[in-house]
Amino acid sequence: MHVHPDTTTAPRATSSRWPEWCALSLFAAVVAYAIPFHEPWADEAQAWQMARNLSLSELFRTYIRFEASPGLWHFFLWILIHLRVSYAGLHWICGAIAVLSTAILLFKAPFPRYLKLTLPFTFFLIYQFAVVARNYVLAPLLFYLLALAWRRRPALTAVLLGLLANVALHAAAISGGLAVAYLIDAVRGGALKDPQRRRDLLLFSAVLVCFYAFALWTAWPPKALSNHMAVIRAESVSAIAWIAVALLWAIWHPWGLSIIFWIAIAACLYARRSLVYLLPVVFFVGFSAVAHCSLWHVGMLIPLLIMVMWVSWPAAGIETGRAELAGRAAMAILAVIQICWAGYAIDFDHYRQFSPDPAAAAYLKPFVAQGDAIAVTYWDDPVGHAFKSVGILPYYDRNIFVNLPDPYWSWDNNNPTEDRFNAMLPSHPRIVIVEIKNTGPVDPEKESNPRFQSLLSAGYKYDTSFCGSMPEMMGERRSYCHVIFKYPGASPAAAEAGH
Repeated sequence: MHVHPDTTTAPRATSSRWPEWCALSLFAAVVAYAIPFHEPWADEAQAWQMARNLSLSELFRTYIRFEASPGLWHFFLWILIHLRVSYAGLHWICGAIAVLSTAILLFKAPFPRYLKLTLPFTFFLIYQFAVVARNYVLAPLLFYLLALAWRRRPALTAVLLGLLANVALHAAAISGGLAVAYLIDAVRGGALKDPQRRRDLLLFSAVLVCFYAFALWTAWPPKALSNHMAVIRAESVSAIAWIAVALLWAIWHPWGLSIIFWIAIAACLYARRSLVYLLPVVFFVGFSAVAHCSLWHVGMLIPLLIMVMWVSWPAAGIETGRAELAGRAAMAILAVIQICWAGYAIDFDHYRQFSPDPAAAAYLKPFVAQGDAIAVTYWDDPVGHAFKSVGILPYYDRNIFVNLPDPYWSWDNNNPTEDRFNAMLPSHPRIVIVEIKNTGPVDPEKESNPRFQSLLSAGYKYDTSFCGSMPEMMGERRSYCHVIFKYPGASPAAAEAGH
């Protein structure tokens, strides 16, 4: 007798997942809405410019180590550039990666729907790691794939942990904590007594050591790197303070409430007998005590927490105690709070300038076209100097700044950009861009800024300024400006063309 295949299973499965499909569609729509209005900034441009102008050998042997970062993202960008992907196209690919990550979370995570359908819309997952095109876009995808491979495929788990370590140094610290937790979990489960599992652990360790060694080799800072935000630590701020920043900043607001969150998560994991999975958090905050951390670094704790809750999720039928309910409630409150942050950030990016770079690049096009000399300098950033000017360069096919030696910023202590500016100022480049950090309106003719005053004394006139600022929680975190001065009269190129 011929048996007809059951054609009703797939439609039923699809119809039973309609909330997940709706959530995924909404996530994709929000990201697609946000990307066209996001102005990329210098940190996005720097990696792009390096991958665009350097060979793989130059990147990995010399230049990436000045970024104080492993090179997985630069390698990814190098591939995209050689596939003719544009700077704008990069952001759509990052959005696609975020949508893929969210699909895995929605359809594979064991969470109840009130978590699955809200967590993807939190600030870091739908905005910071989806719209902003930086290496951290890769972190959620790797965390969720790790959750799927955990305890099932040791070799794949090792590869994913190794890739995570090559995303960023803070991600490497998290990866190390996860690796230790994995080994402890395996040993507790009797892996050393089983020959096959023991071989799996040896393979796991060997693969991981190779990836960690490569990340360390790539990111090992050269002697000429001391003036970089990734290695600068403010002397006035203690390690304890930085630990608090790393642990509390990305969770709830005010920060004090985040302590309650971590107590609830620790109690939940203790009840699950999975407290070992807080080791990656310990490794991360320990690393942040000695290395600079920013909002996007601490944001990696969110997909990490999702992964930790995922791999330690209790089996069906196990009674849900108070500690378990507290942990789930903490994650649900986190989702609600950060959905508000995400809404604010996307609205902010839509109607205000996240970055001044595209507008400044458009303004400079006529001057570039007629061959005017454009120089960059800075005033109030002793670490970054004129680094922010790099954000303008992806909109051109060459380096437009006469005193910038490369079409990207070099963090080498001997970077000659400022010395070159001082040497050529008497020859009056037509345009001078002053990079400043800004907390309010720019009025160079009234401010006592020494750089502004020196340009005015040299005969320059203030022309215009372009400013941008970044959303954080329900406010702004920082801003910076390209302040543009012009030397009066016809440009040398135009005058020469007139003869």
